[in-house]
Formats: sequence, C-alpha cells, structure tokens
Amino acid sequence: MSEKDKKTTFKRKFISLEVKIQILDRLLKGEKASHIGKSLNLNEATVRTIKKNEKEIRSAVAAGSLTSAKHAARPRAPIIEKMEKALSIWIDDCCQKRIPLDGNIIKQKALKIYKHLKEQGESSVNPDFVASKGWFEKFRKRFAIHSIRIQGESHETVRTYPEKIQNIIEEQGYTADQVFNADETGLWWKKMPTRTFISKKEKTAPGFKVSKDRLTLLLCSNASGDFMTKPLLVYRSLNPRALKGVNKNTLPVYWKANPRAWVTGNLFKDWFLNCFVPDVERYLRQKNLSLKVLLLLDNAPCHPQDLNHPNVKILFLPPNTTSLLQPLDQGIIYTFKTYYIRRALEWILDVTDSKSINVMEAWKKFSIKHCIDIISLSLKELKTSTLNACWKKIWRSSVEIENVPESSENEIGGILELAKSIGGEGFVDMTIEDVQDLLVEGEVDEADLMEMASEAVNQIDSEDTSTDEDCAVNNLTLKKLKEGLSLAENLESFFLNADPSTERSRKFKMELRNCLAPYREIYNDLVRTSNQSTITNFFKREEDARTLNEEKSSESESDIIPPKKRSRLIIHTEQ
Repeated sequence: MSEKDKKTTFKRKFISLEVKIQILDRLLKGEKASHIGKSLNLNEATVRTIKKNEKEIRSAVAAGSLTSAKHAARPRAPIIEKMEKALSIWIDDCCQKRIPLDGNIIKQKALKIYKHLKEQGESSVNPDFVASKGWFEKFRKRFAIHSIRIQGESHETVRTYPEKIQNIIEEQGYTADQVFNADETGLWWKKMPTRTFISKKEKTAPGFKVSKDRLTLLLCSNASGDFMTKPLLVYRSLNPRALKGVNKNTLPVYWKANPRAWVTGNLFKDWFLNCFVPDVERYLRQKNLSLKVLLLLDNAPCHPQDLNHPNVKILFLPPNTTSLLQPLDQGIIYTFKTYYIRRALEWILDVTDSKSINVMEAWKKFSIKHCIDIISLSLKELKTSTLNACWKKIWRSSVEIENVPESSENEIGGILELAKSIGGEGFVDMTIEDVQDLLVEGEVDEADLMEMASEAVNQIDSEDTSTDEDCAVNNLTLKKLKEGLSLAENLESFFLNADPSTERSRKFKMELRNCLAPYREIYNDLVRTSNQSTITNFFKREEDARTLNEEKSSESESDIIPPKKRSRLIIHTEQ
C-alpha cells in the first residue's frame, strides 16, 4: 500500500448557521457540549468553538433571515445580510404590485440598497459588493426565488378575454349583482406632498415619520355598482394606541395585521371565507337573488389558487392584464383615493380652525382611528354609476351609463383649493403633480425597505399596547411551546420524507419555519428568563448547600448517566 493510500482524508463537515443556532439554544438550556456533540456527530471542541463565536453567529442570523441561515456555514457581513433581506422584501412588494422584474433590475436595486446602508454607516466592515452573477444565483437559492421575469401584457389576450367572460356569464346566468371583483391597494395614510413643511420636517425631526406609515386595503364591489363589501384593512400593528379599548368588530373595516402590512395568502383566505362569503350571501338574500357568485381576481401571489366554496365560482384574470382589464383598477381605486386625500385635508383644516393649533400639531394628532373613519366615508361616497362604469373594458354590456363624468378630475381641483385654504409652506403652491404623487402607489425606497426589514425582525411595534388579545401570549408556557415546536418538526420531517417533489417540500419547509419563527423567539426568551438568577438564589439554606455539594460530587459521573434520564432532568428543570 502506497503512502498516499495510507493517508487518511478528512472531509470538512458543513454546519449551517441554522444548526449552529440550534446548538447555541441547546447550550442555553443547560445541555452539555459533549452530549450535543455526540447527538450531532460533532467533536466537543467544535461545539465549544460555536459557543465561543455565539455573538457573531447570532448577529449574522439576526441581520439575515431563516432561509439564508440554512445555506450558510459561516457568518457573513451583516451589511450584506441586511441588504439581501431588504431586497427580498422589495421583490415581494413588486410581485404584490405586479411590477415587472428581471435579473438586471434586481441587481441594480441590490446595489442601491447596499449604497444606502453604507451611507447610513450600518457596518464598520464594508466588503466589496458588485452584484455579480454568482452572487445573484446564490441569492436566488437562499430566498427560493425561481421565476423573476414577468412578460408584458398580451394585447391579443386583452382583446379576447372579455368575450370569454361574457360567454361564462351568459351560460351560468349571472346578473350584474352577482359578479364581483376584488383587489388590493396600498395607502400611505399620512403622506403629504414632498414639498410641504410636514414632509421636510420629518427628515430632520427624530421620531416624526408620518409618511412612512402604510396600510393595505382589500376592496370588492359588484358589476352593477349596487354593493361594496366591507373592506379588509391590514396594518403593521394589531393593537395601536389609537384603538385602545375599541372593539375591532365594530369598526367599518375587517381589521388584520402583519409586520409588513400586506395581504398574505392566509389573510386572503380568511377574508374570503369569513368576510366576503357572508357579506355577499346576506346581500343576495336581501335582493331575493340565488346564492351564486362569480368572483374575478388577478393572479397576484396573495390570491390562492385553491379557494373553494359551493356558491362561488372564481376566475383568475390572465397574467399581467390587471391595469387593462380589472374593474377596480379602471378608476374605482383612483377615485376613492382622491376622496380620501380631500377628506384628510378637510380634517386638517377643521382641526386647525377649531383648536387654534398649527398644521404640524394637527397632523401629529391624525391617528389610524381617524384614517379608518375617513376610509369608510370615502368608500360610501363612491357613486353607483362610477362603480358600474369601470366594468366597461371587461363586461361592456353590464354598463348602463358609459360616459360617466370624471369626478376624480373635479376632486383634484377641490384638493388644490383646500390646500390653499390651509396655507403654509408647501400647501399654498401645491400643484396637480403633487396630488398625483399622493395618488400613485410608487416603489418602496431604500429607507422604507430597511424600516420594513427591521419591523419584520422585531415583530414588535412601538405603538402596541397590551390588550386582552396580547395577554394570550402569556399562556404560552415553555412546556406548551416545546410541545408545539416538536410537533412542527415531526410534521416537517413527515412531508420531507413523503413528498417526491423536492422543490415543493423545500418550499413547505421554508414557509413552515418562517411561520414558526415568532414562537421560537418567544420560546428562547422564556428560556433565557428562566435561566436568569434571582437574588434569593445566592442565599442557600444548609440543606440546599448539602444538595449542591452532592450534585457537584456527582458531576464527574454525568457521562455514565443514561441520556434519557438526563433529558428528563432537563425537562423537569424547564417546567
């Protein structure tokens, strides 16, 4: 045997950041390094090295995401992790708005976000970043981004699809009262034109970021214009101060929340089954119409393809035809926003006149509760003729009056007059372009992305107040959380082993772990709290001292204790 054959080759074992975090959590619970090493087939020295680098590992994962932690073994520069997290949020936002993307556009945005972070001094160590092809491919794998190129609208499809809809409606016997369209829109509910004193002040005044507060509305109306369902409102905070003590069931909106204030697939399903269906069935009974409904949706990622209800038929519009066919995008949402802006300015004018305060003070008092009230009033102001006329591109025969006067143009004139009445810097010389800037849901800039990424990590809003809903978290004990997380691990393992589709099972694993992240955080916080010593721990009775000495003397024998018994002791300590 040659000397080469005699040499033992060692292959470096890949340990992802995700596994390292699991090791650190087990150490935090009191498990010994030797036991962890044996269970994972690692050297004890490796486990201790991971413990030594705990700060760097946790900061890298905190700056990144659960998905990136699965594919990285070494902590990367926090500025790169933060950039990628913000970039993934931007991609999701573009998908929500059906904004076309390709690889070059994503690379350019990555460079812009990276430059913004460097200018903000996010990291003392700023590695060279050029958004190379290699980085982009790894980024796609880390965040499970598969198809990012969106083709333009097919004009042939736009031309033929209305005829298809017309045939389905005639065959199934739907009336204009029974055909609905639903769509989402973002609303920067405290945004002012960039030239106003308010907008300029927020750039310099700490804690005054009125224009950064965004919510999402899900609107739905029928073709006759006779009925709009109660809107779904998704905000970043479940319990803001302005709604303290308010029964949310009495609000004129269905109130939901998530850190990004977006409509997700789960929220849409909940709205469909628990809001849309009951509202529409109640409306049809009042009209003495049969309980059958046709719902038109675009193919946004938040609209699940598996929605089912015996009384509702769902049709999805062809890809990328939203701006050309969808009724809500043909003037309904735009007109609603003009009403909202006008009423918001009326509120400012009324408050400044009645309470003798300046515009800045008045706008600070404008809360999400006032916003909800104005949303409700603005939706009620939409005329039946406006709602009906916006169906002319997809179902022309349902429209009774095609040439409806453009009320939104008159509203813009009224908004400019109100701005002059308010006065002050930026309002007197407000232009049509300023109003258009408020009406169009533009792209999220780098500063907004970083704020959204930070909120997604913290999962806690500074405006939240403790309510009965929040108190339910206190009932999540260590025992319950550990049991639930264990069940989730078994579920994940089951599908990973049972599903022949690697891509589908990997996506399931990623989404499941993202959903469990808040519970893991609560669990780790409870573990840290339970391990903290109180002052009474330092005052030992004589019996306690004897017990402690006995435990120390038996430490040397810990390696011969059966693993099951040791684990039972650890669990008992946690409980």
